[in-house]
Order: sequence, then structure tokens, then C-alpha cells
Amino acid sequence: MDDGWLSRHERIAFTAIVLVAAVLRFWALDLGLPHLMTRPDEEVILFQAGAPAKGTFDLEYGIYPSAYIYLTWLWGEVGLRALRLFGLLPSGDYTTLLLRHPAQMLLLDRALSAVAGVLTVVLLVVFARRNLGRCVALAAGALLATDFIHARDSHAAKPDVLMSLGVVAAIGLMAPLARRATWQRGALIGAVIGLAMGMKYPAVLLLLPAWVAAVMGSSARGWRRVLPGSAIAAGLAAAASFLATSPDLFFNPETRNKVLSIVVLVFPQAFPHVTDTGGVPQGAVDIPTAPSFWAGYAYHVGFSLRYGMGLLPTLLAPAALVWGLVSRQPIAVLSTVCAVSYFLVVGASPALLARYMTPIVPLLLLLIAGMTVAASRLGATARARRVLLTVVTLALAAEPLASSVAHDVVASRTDTRVQASAWLMRNLPRGTRVAMVGTEFWGYGEPAAPPGIEIVRSRLDAASLDATGARWVVAHDHPLFSSRVEPQALATMAARLRLAAEFDPFTGAREDAVFEPADAYYIPTHGFGAVSRPGPHVRIYELLPAPPG
Repeated sequence: MDDGWLSRHERIAFTAIVLVAAVLRFWALDLGLPHLMTRPDEEVILFQAGAPAKGTFDLEYGIYPSAYIYLTWLWGEVGLRALRLFGLLPSGDYTTLLLRHPAQMLLLDRALSAVAGVLTVVLLVVFARRNLGRCVALAAGALLATDFIHARDSHAAKPDVLMSLGVVAAIGLMAPLARRATWQRGALIGAVIGLAMGMKYPAVLLLLPAWVAAVMGSSARGWRRVLPGSAIAAGLAAAASFLATSPDLFFNPETRNKVLSIVVLVFPQAFPHVTDTGGVPQGAVDIPTAPSFWAGYAYHVGFSLRYGMGLLPTLLAPAALVWGLVSRQPIAVLSTVCAVSYFLVVGASPALLARYMTPIVPLLLLLIAGMTVAASRLGATARARRVLLTVVTLALAAEPLASSVAHDVVASRTDTRVQASAWLMRNLPRGTRVAMVGTEFWGYGEPAAPPGIEIVRSRLDAASLDATGARWVVAHDHPLFSSRVEPQALATMAARLRLAAEFDPFTGAREDAVFEPADAYYIPTHGFGAVSRPGPHVRIYELLPAPPG
């Protein structure tokens, strides 16, 4: 490892890495706005954070820990005051601005994730340099700065990237514990784990690498080594930290039940007698169910990591995990233990979303960087080693960087749902009733109703449309299950539908754009060239009277 200060060239490289990370995470941060439902859960988190602003800290909400909601509120309180100084927000308290300017408040909440994403890159470089040297630090930083799934999720007011920050912080602090275990170090790590759990529950899995670090650093012998005091301190501190930051999860029975329902939803196979998990009802939508125990692991390898990190990093990840163990470097060993245990637990769930892998991506990229640097040292000369390391790092970063840029280019353009809402506001008088068709299970694909316009959901048939009393119809269609207009039903109604406006995001064949089936996110995960902007294909029709007879 290297203990000296970074050279001038290395400081320039580090600055460039941080700038790239910031650009990719803040670029197009306003995607989809003022539409509040661009990403599932964002609008819920936005308004949940309004509860503590009014003095209500018992949230009765369990999808995400209360600590994350409190942090979002505190971030918003500080942010709105800062923005007001520059004239970017009007006067008013948190609650007033939330009701009058929700899009600006959501943008502020997203900035919390973007900042956390950049800090994760910085922290990874710092811990990698301390433990594995300058070359590994810069290579790992470059890979994470350009990583697609980490950059993408840094755009969302959701806790996945904040959890990844907690994971990197905890693993980095575990390395000294693995060299010499003390209860003070264990307590510090436990406090960090508790805070990470306060962002997202699965951070509890960090207790396993914490125990491994405590065992590695223990000077005890026999059975005492298996249960070192530093590990106990870590567990107690994690529990105390989590309890202190999310107290209502423990003291409100209704909230506890909601938290338990999340566990049942994510791992239904562990609760075979519970039939109502609170999730998508079986058969309600055409999302394929996991056909076997291995389906989750195959999905996360073949989709989440393959598109999230890129093909080459995904192919190298197994070898990097092996290198992490045989290297005997504490941070590498602990990163391997954390990544493997997390993958095994999360992959066993039939709830499949690529963002579930985001928290461990920094660790996988750290291991890939470490293995790459170790391989580059086989070069004959220092110059050859630097050239080899540079070429390999650029090759590893090429695909995820291209995906990150393509995603942000698409995200920076006006969403079709926003275009449709603007058309309705310009062309229809207040008091107009509009029938919305195409919605399946949830309404993330729907354009928002402008002020004074009433939207009523309907099926696409004459009887249903006539029953709404609407003279206008908005149809939204997309490869995602949540926006579905059947061509046959549309053809049947063709004589009564006069197309008034159309907003189509597709510039190529629909099948060329790869979307995540279970996530109502209307930007591709791969194949960005097939779309020009976010959103479903929206068509606005005037509903003509039924012909006589």
C-alpha cells in the first residue's frame, strides 16, 4: 500500500474521477419533472418526508426505514434555505413549499442521492488507497464513477445509493478491525452499520463481514475467538444506532407489522402460510414468476450486473471474488464476504429489481480493480505496467460509461407524460373530463391531470368509455406491463376515435430497447438508441358520438 501524498498527476486523476462522477449523477437530475411519478416510490417518499416537517415522527410507514425519511426531511430543510438565498425557491416553510412546489422539492430530494453517489466514489478511493495502494484506488474510483447502475440510481429519491455509501464506509472501517480488534473499533463499525440499516433494511447483512473482521483481528484463542468482544460491541452498537434513528419501527405495532410485511413480500417462500403478501396479485399482470430457486441469481447476473456494470466487469467478477480471498488483504477479504453473502441472500428472493445490486457494486468494482492491478504487475517494466493498467481500466469502463451517458441524454429530454399533460392544459378547458386507458395495476405510466381537468380510468371499449361521460381519451402504451393498449381493442374503437395528439418516445424497434419488467421505469436499461425520451407512447383522442342505430 502507499502511505505518501498523491503526486500532482494522481491528484489530477482523482479530481477528474470526482468530476466525472458528479456530472453523470447530476446531469438530467430533473428527469420527468414536473411529473412526480417518474420512478416508483419517489412521490411516496416525497410526501412522507412532509410528516416530520409538521412534527409527526411516528410515520406508520415501513417500506423504507424511518431514518431515511427523517434524513430526507432534514436535507430538504437545509436545502430549501440554501436555495432561497439564491432566489431559486420562493419563501415559505417546508410544508407550504411541498404543497405548492412539489417538483422542486422532489428535485432537492434527488440531489441527496446524487451527493451520496459522488461521496461513495470519494470514499471508495480513500479506503482503497489506504489499504490497496494508489493504483487500485484510482482504478476503482474510475470504474465506480462511470458505473451505469450506480449513476442511474443516484438520480432517484430512493435509498439504494445511500445504502451503498454505508456499505463502503462500513467495509473501509472494518479493515483496521481485521488487523487488530478492539471493542471501540467494533462499536464504531456497528454504529455505521446501524445508520446504513436506517437507509435500507438489508444493510443488516453487514454484520456478517463485521464478525469476520472481528475474528480476523482477535488475539483470543479457542472459543473466545469465535465470539470476540468487538463483534458483540458491533452488534449492540448497530442495534442502538438503528433504534435511535428509527424508533417508531419498534414502538408502533402497526409500523412493525408493515415492516414484517416487507419481509414476507421479499421472501414469500419463508412464509408459505401467508397468502396475502401485499405485492402484485398473482395473475394480475404478465410479469413472469421465478421458475426455480436459481432464477433470482441468474437474473441478477444476466440482467442486473450485466447491464448495470457492463459485460466485461460482470465476466471478471467471479475471478475478482476469488482474488479477494487469496489476496489476504483485509479490505479485499471483507469485500468478498459482504458481496457474496449479500448476493446469496438477495438473489434468493423472487422480488427481482436491478437496483437491489447497487449497494454491492462498489465492492465488486474494488475487487476487479485490485485484481487488475495485481495482474498488471506481471508486466516487464513500470511503463508497460502503467500502459496495461490504463488500457484494461478504459476497457472495463467503456460500456458502463456509454450507458450512463446515453441514459442521461434520454433522461434530459421532456418526458412524453409531461408533453401530454401540457397538451391537455393548453387545449382543453377547465372542467373537462378525460378517460384514461392503458393503466395496468398502477398508474406510473399515466400523464398527470392538469389543474381543472378530471381524469377517469376506463377500459378501451365503447360501453366503458361512454359510461365515463368523457369526450376525450388518453391512451398510454409501452413494453412495460403497467401501460398496455391492446391493438385489437384500439382497432375496434377506431371509428369513434379521432387522433388529436401523439407523443411517441420510440425511434427504433421497441424490442431493441431493454426495459426491466418489474420496474415501472420508462427509460431503458440497455438499447438506449431505440428511444428519444422517457415515457410511454401516449395518444390523445377525441371521442366521437356513437353512430345512430
